[in-house]
Amino acid sequence: MKTTEILTSINAFMGQMRDGNTRELIANLQAALDYQTEKLRIYEEKYKAETGKDRPELTDDERRRLAKRGQAMNQYLLSITENTWSPSTVMGWYSKLIADKYDSTGPDQKTRGRKPITDDLKALILRLAEQNPSWGYKRIRDYAVYLGYEVSFMTVKRIMNKYGYFPPTDGRTNSDWEMFFNAHQNVITACDFATYELVTPHGLQREHILFFENVFTREVWLGGIAHDPNGNWMAQIARNQCDMWDGKLLGQKYLIHDRDPLFCSRFKNIVHFIGCKTKAIPPRSPECNGYMESFIKTFKKECLNHFVLTSEAQLRYVVKEFLEYYNHERPHSALDGRMIKPWPQDADGEIVEFSRLGGLLKSYRRVKMAA
Repeated sequence: MKTTEILTSINAFMGQMRDGNTRELIANLQAALDYQTEKLRIYEEKYKAETGKDRPELTDDERRRLAKRGQAMNQYLLSITENTWSPSTVMGWYSKLIADKYDSTGPDQKTRGRKPITDDLKALILRLAEQNPSWGYKRIRDYAVYLGYEVSFMTVKRIMNKYGYFPPTDGRTNSDWEMFFNAHQNVITACDFATYELVTPHGLQREHILFFENVFTREVWLGGIAHDPNGNWMAQIARNQCDMWDGKLLGQKYLIHDRDPLFCSRFKNIVHFIGCKTKAIPPRSPECNGYMESFIKTFKKECLNHFVLTSEAQLRYVVKEFLEYYNHERPHSALDGRMIKPWPQDADGEIVEFSRLGGLLKSYRRVKMAA
């Protein structure tokens, strides 16, 4: 469109605002909004006078309805529209709904998680470690189970390490994995799932997000997103990653993953076909897939936890924007502050700010301005 056409369109719009019905329509909409706002204030004043409370107690369904409407506005619009609850409160309702959905505590149970470690079990573990310095974590754990205690390998390891006991390797320590990663890091890829709860008219809907990461370069890419992943979906993901033209697993020797049953035999067979071996980490040892665990934590902390999303399309857009930011615009401490695949920049250009997702993700680079 030519400059004259643009100016003509702008003048026509401004003239309509001045002389036409658009200005009157906007004024009427604002008047209707002001009326509804004042009416709500009157209701709130009468409620407080009759009950002595500043605001009513909402049910989970009522909170979900408000959270769904509130997520469509940015923080500023929500703050000037909502004068009963703060924007952080509305967003907090969404987080609580997710927590309640997966709350597995019983009627008389106050907390979740592993059982607390008793003092006598801790004393036994430390006693065995002190009296038998050649015993490894697994042997001490086996003896504790034999003596009637219910304890895991990782619990024994945490207690011993906390009090300064580091026995020789016994086949279940990180040293084996550290040596494995150090020897093969340039041909290793790791993968893992992240999950997110969409707010839908029918309640919360869990989405599974499969990420892959090149351990050597630290580049991360999306494998796929699915509400109900199964063996067929995983097999197709494997085919995509092993594609003979642009499969990102080509040239890799190992693929690290946890023991999720979704990593089925069909998935593994397709990956093995291109010469890449799958290697499952030990049970209850997420630290052995620390690269992916660290990325997922970063993804949720810096990006995903700031949104209340209502569709898979929104989720895909957020993931795409964050991966662009993570791979091209974010410094990484593990790379001595370097970026994975930085965009080119002009050394003598001016520093320009670039933002994604409404300013949540910001980056800076030098760009040469036109004369």
